[in-house]
Amino acid sequence: MHRWLKPPRRFPPTREGWWFLGATLVVGGAAVNGGLNLMFLIFGMMLFLILASGVMSEVAIRSLTVTRRPPATIHAGSPYLMGLAVRNDKQRIPTFSLEVEDLIGGRPVERRCYYLKLPAGRTQETAYRHTLPRRGYQRVTGFRLSTRFPFGLIRKSRDVEAPLDLLIYPALVPVPDNLLPTTLATTGQRRTSRKSRSGDFHGLREYRTGDDPRDIHWRTSARRGRPFIRESEDETGRTALVVLDGEPAGSTAAAATGTPPPAPSPAFEAAVSMAASLAIALCKRGFQVGLDAPGAFLAPADGRDQLPAMLKALALTDAHAGRAGHDNATHARAGRAATCFRVTPSGATAQVSVTSDAAARSSA
Repeated sequence: MHRWLKPPRRFPPTREGWWFLGATLVVGGAAVNGGLNLMFLIFGMMLFLILASGVMSEVAIRSLTVTRRPPATIHAGSPYLMGLAVRNDKQRIPTFSLEVEDLIGGRPVERRCYYLKLPAGRTQETAYRHTLPRRGYQRVTGFRLSTRFPFGLIRKSRDVEAPLDLLIYPALVPVPDNLLPTTLATTGQRRTSRKSRSGDFHGLREYRTGDDPRDIHWRTSARRGRPFIRESEDETGRTALVVLDGEPAGSTAAAATGTPPPAPSPAFEAAVSMAASLAIALCKRGFQVGLDAPGAFLAPADGRDQLPAMLKALALTDAHAGRAGHDNATHARAGRAATCFRVTPSGATAQVSVTSDAAARSSA
């Protein structure tokens, strides 16, 4: 359930509201000094408009339920759409001119959602576009509901507490054209057919002594009257390992003395962005991709869960963290027949070196 924050209401006058308040005071002073009934009537009508504006705006922002609908992925430096659905729980009274803003650190974001009319018992959804500059977790603390209904004299608002932690993936950068096409074309030539039940379909051949009966293609065997075996392609040349190097070792001494490590440098952030972009490009080409980064290690695998796991690890990686606690045997299995993409922080752009030597990868 949403909980109202303190203070429960804000109602600063708008620019037009300040002018109207000034005019009300002038008319009131003139009515008192002149003793004219007409001036008192106009003064009373102006006070009634101010009172009615406060009451009607209070009714407009009550009994509302806001639901946040974040996107599946958010990358630092890239615009994303945040959906906000508002339900009017009032039975008969509609809500007019409603603005809803997300709060980060108690302050509203620079974008907001506007609802002209929200009928009673109905739900409406819209979205705003926003950009977050840094990777990692970003806490959204709540909502701010505000309205200028009905006369635009005051902007009454309420803050609703609804915390949500957004995971911001690393920023994406273009992958150099001279890196992926030549490397992947070379590694693709190493794909060979063998007796395998895990690779892609390669073809059919007649059954030979020693073949696994589980690989028999029964439909073709029944049609031709003799057993045929389903051949698959092995994964040689389709496995990649993205290795992200950390910051130079000069910061480890500060960590040993209890001093908090410095913030990641722009060079390391550029390397993280390149590693994430490489991982996405390789996964889109059907490769089994693994990750070896400071504080995280993922063995090469495919499937729809591998890429989000790698992006999460890169979003939370620390430049000064040690390598993940995996043994040499695990790393050797991950590096077998895999192309290694080593990303090293170097200035504004990261350096990427490509090797297929498993021994070189095992020293990472």
